[in-house]
Amino acid sequence: PVREWLAKPGCRIKLSFIPGYCPHLNPIERLWGVIHKEITHSKEHKAIQDFANTISGFLRTEVIQKWTTFRDDVSDSFRTIDPADCWVIR
Repeated sequence: PVREWLAKPGCRIKLSFIPGYCPHLNPIERLWGVIHKEITHSKEHKAIQDFANTISGFLRTEVIQKWTTFRDDVSDSFRTIDPADCWVIR
């Protein structure tokens, strides 16, 4: 399927390289920043399982429901995917 797609006019894969340590350009680092602000900053979790459940719930529901609020903090070019096509592994 990839070769068929590449054979079409205008279909090319463009690689964008970022420096080895460049967290402000890395969407996952920026998402961790949102998580920190929303979940860990000035908040206490009594047990590690409470913390894990809070993070999991945040990623499964709040990020999806409030994506329009979070997307600019994560990345200007971060692509939203259908949650039905994803698995969250814990």
